[in-house]
Amino acid sequence: MGILDNERGIYFMLQVGVVKKLIVYCLIVILITGSILPALPTISKAEETGNKVISNSESIKLDPSYQHEPFDGWGTALVWFANVTGGWPDELRNELADELFSEDGLGFNIARYNIGGGDSPETEPYMRKGGAVPGYWNRPAEYAPPEGNTEEWAEQKNWWDPENPEHWNWEADANQRWWVSAAKARGADTFEAFSNSPPYFMTQSGYVSGNWNSWDDNIKPDQFENFAAYLTTVVDQLQKKMDVEFKTLSPVNEPNTGYWRAKGRQEGSNWSPASQAKIINEVKKQLDEKGLNTAVSAMDETNPQKFRQNWEQYDNTTRNNIGQLNVHTYGPTQQIGARDIAKGAGEKLWMSEVDLSAGTEQNHEDIIPGLALSQRITTDIQQLESEAWVLWQAIEDEVNMSPEHENSNWGLIQVDFNPANFGNVEIYKNKKYYAMGNYSKFIRPGYQVINSNNSSTLAAVNKDKDSVVVVYTNSTTEEKAINFDLSGFETVKTSAKATPYVTSKTDNLVQKSDVTISDKKLSAVVEPQSITTFVVSDVSGVNKDNLFLNNDEEYKFINKNSGKVLDIGQDGKAIVQKTNIRDEESQNFSIQKMTDGNSTKEIYKIVNNANGSVLGVENGSVILQNNEDSPNQKWMLSTYGNGEYTFINVQDGNLLEVGGESKEEGAKVGVWNPTAGNHQQWKVVNSGITKVEPVDVVVTKKKTAPELPSEVTTIYGNGEKVQKKVVWEEIDPELYAKENIFTVEGSVEGTTIKAVATITVSKIESIEPIKVKTTPGNAPILPSEVKAKLQIGTSGNVTVDWEEIDPNLYADLGKFSVKGSISKSPVKAIANVQVTEPALQNLALNPAGSDNEYPKVSASFTGQWDSTRHVNDGIISSARWTNWDPNNWREEDWVAIEFDKEETVSQVKFNFYDDNGGTRPAKSLRLEYLDGTEWKEIEGTQTEVQNKDLTIDFTPLVTKKIRALMKAREGTCIAISEMEVLGIGENDIPGQSGDATLETILINGKLLEGFDKDTLNYSVEVKKKDQEIPTIEVITNNLFATYQIETPSSIPGVAAITVTSEDGKNKVKYTVLFNSKM
Repeated sequence: MGILDNERGIYFMLQVGVVKKLIVYCLIVILITGSILPALPTISKAEETGNKVISNSESIKLDPSYQHEPFDGWGTALVWFANVTGGWPDELRNELADELFSEDGLGFNIARYNIGGGDSPETEPYMRKGGAVPGYWNRPAEYAPPEGNTEEWAEQKNWWDPENPEHWNWEADANQRWWVSAAKARGADTFEAFSNSPPYFMTQSGYVSGNWNSWDDNIKPDQFENFAAYLTTVVDQLQKKMDVEFKTLSPVNEPNTGYWRAKGRQEGSNWSPASQAKIINEVKKQLDEKGLNTAVSAMDETNPQKFRQNWEQYDNTTRNNIGQLNVHTYGPTQQIGARDIAKGAGEKLWMSEVDLSAGTEQNHEDIIPGLALSQRITTDIQQLESEAWVLWQAIEDEVNMSPEHENSNWGLIQVDFNPANFGNVEIYKNKKYYAMGNYSKFIRPGYQVINSNNSSTLAAVNKDKDSVVVVYTNSTTEEKAINFDLSGFETVKTSAKATPYVTSKTDNLVQKSDVTISDKKLSAVVEPQSITTFVVSDVSGVNKDNLFLNNDEEYKFINKNSGKVLDIGQDGKAIVQKTNIRDEESQNFSIQKMTDGNSTKEIYKIVNNANGSVLGVENGSVILQNNEDSPNQKWMLSTYGNGEYTFINVQDGNLLEVGGESKEEGAKVGVWNPTAGNHQQWKVVNSGITKVEPVDVVVTKKKTAPELPSEVTTIYGNGEKVQKKVVWEEIDPELYAKENIFTVEGSVEGTTIKAVATITVSKIESIEPIKVKTTPGNAPILPSEVKAKLQIGTSGNVTVDWEEIDPNLYADLGKFSVKGSISKSPVKAIANVQVTEPALQNLALNPAGSDNEYPKVSASFTGQWDSTRHVNDGIISSARWTNWDPNNWREEDWVAIEFDKEETVSQVKFNFYDDNGGTRPAKSLRLEYLDGTEWKEIEGTQTEVQNKDLTIDFTPLVTKKIRALMKAREGTCIAISEMEVLGIGENDIPGQSGDATLETILINGKLLEGFDKDTLNYSVEVKKKDQEIPTIEVITNNLFATYQIETPSSIPGVAAITVTSEDGKNKVKYTVLFNSKM
């Protein structure tokens, strides 16, 4: 069978008896001379033994010098599923408990117990299955309607007395209490009690689901003391009756969101920040009065942004009354703000609730929700530095999640909450279950999370066993080669190895073969769309010579918002921001560690190297001060490995920032509450030269002195590349009198780092042709160097002198070739040029952080917690525009994008946000464009929206403004994360071609007679005496198309050539039938 490797121009004959496929990348075959580069090293997959370092793979550095607090653990809220399944037959409920809390299951050690509020006995059921969690109150008959007749009956106000034993029912909520005991019996050691709503008789609406206006507080103004008594008494009694310790009590849940409206499907209550503070203080007071060790946790807000907004309105008394900070991440942005609030306040922080469906339809075998959960866990723990990660509820109602209802993938396990026959209950563990296990089964309580420089990697050290656990999420559809750099550890023994555990499309937390560690690197290939946990043995300590910040280094602080750096003001005292000036001494600082640990809460001082003064805080301003070792001169720092830092002043917990988010030269630097704003984030980079780029020189003729450059490229800590003069050491002529490879060092201006030139003396064997694209009327940009294969056995770049190109060659669409000459070599370089249409570009883009007025977004309505600014900021995330109105369903709204001038557009792309609940893509939409002053519909754009990603193509048109008129799904709001409007614009970037046709087919080196690109099937006769499989070569009409060739194993037989266009959208299949000729 013949396999054509067209990228290298080599034809191989393989004698095999079966048909195989090989994807090859098209180059014009007849222009290629035979050449092949040295083979890239191969690498084993994660499950294979052995370890090879791939130089071109992704390198991820683990940083054990930045260690989170010991991890509290993993868990789930019990709530609805426990309220349902806790009353099921023993065998079934125990099986479910084993799946979550046992060592053979997920090993959860945290359970959040929901103290139900409870609607009145007269209220008709209206909540989802399990949502009506029983309260612990008991209403005596004297306060009930006489003989059950509610006509003209009103319940007596303020009947409930927490001091009256008859007003309590300690037999309530037996199902959820069973789960508390079951969790404890399986090893759970951390319990938190939380409330969603006061009991109905303490509410203004009379319902535990919220007030009639969802933004109004629902607790009666005179019931704060009673509600605190209710919560603290329940905790006290359950601890005594169940022999369980509730370490924390959270009195409010997602309190300031407008989510909770009377007659909703679950318990909930709005609490203004003032009301939050009032109940927090009262609960703390009553916990103390009862002598309970339970701490108050708060405020379980829906996302870090609203968490911060609530916190900012608490006074010091309320803040001090909170023993643990809880935040949810249903809006997974601004985690670092919550992190720095907790760190500045000296409080423990939990990510106490979240779940997700990933916007996909119910499918227990779909890996996408598992990948989304894995990435959320990694992001939350990296950026929050949370000491626990707790799921909303691990078990969901399979029927409610079905296509007939929510059609979603919430929960790790799904079961029918209302089975007709308990003997037939199916327990569905989805991919999220196994993804969760990649974390909870391996990163155990007491482990300490460490940093890495990769957003898809979560690592934690187990000091007791000298090991590190690394979890890597590969969300791409391709295999990925990864190298984990372990050089940050003090000790990596020769016996060190890694055991991988993989969850993927086909694997459910499957253990693979061990991978050995080589040269302090763990290298492996991870599967497409997979989560891989590596348990690495025999690593420990912190390498003091490989810290992420060093006392002896000089750094520049670059503000993320302005791009300017810290400097000294004109008065010689104030700290301001100024434009970065290379080698400016006043902009150089050292970060000197004052403590000797490796935690995230180490103390530093920041020293200006120009005068030795330290950064201190005075009346909110940052100034230079003499070092007095005072709290206002001490700083903690936070980072999650991305090279960006926040600096927390120890005195008051406020952050180093540029005041007013200013981008102005000389703007003052001060401190302020954590906001997660870019003006509070700093890139800390080495102030000097950190690297000198290596030089490679090829000498194609012996006895020719190498021509070394007079300047080399140096790289500063901020990534700036600067040419610097270099003085090379003298070269002994004997070194280049023969074929040889040798190095030469040079002294570089402004640094002690040496330049290194590698010189190869060798003739050129061949030069691989290159492919280049351009657009009509634009001369192709050809490289000054090309890679050549050398006779000495290596390859190297050589300078090429290209022939002059006739402009007619690139005036229109097509392709042509250009030759180039190499000094002192007869071998020619060839560039194959494709002239193609310009690419579409996103004309709507106005990047986040930009001050540009246009393109700008407008809308007929915008939800108060969302913004049109997110529609075209280039970021696809949960930050979005919505038309959410808490009091009214909006059936239709529009979003428009306006340009600063008329543009030619032909495509609109939408990325809708979808939580599979109340925030969804539009049901349908159509596009309109502004024609002068009149809106006109764009024909053919009326679309029913099926998925969260939508692309609409249409005939190009000219307009200054375009809009989408959208209809909402019943009972939901519309949410857009990003909207792109694509057109040519002022663009000469070549696009990707859709051409999937061949120019010709060659059989045994001869053109196929009668070939036409539009004729797909051919027949060729082969002489009977010559039964060898004919060779097949092809030339594609577009250089960047790909193809695969299937050759027959015998004659007669059919060869198939499948061509795929560059843009991947089109495929064309050609066949050649080979018959025997008599």
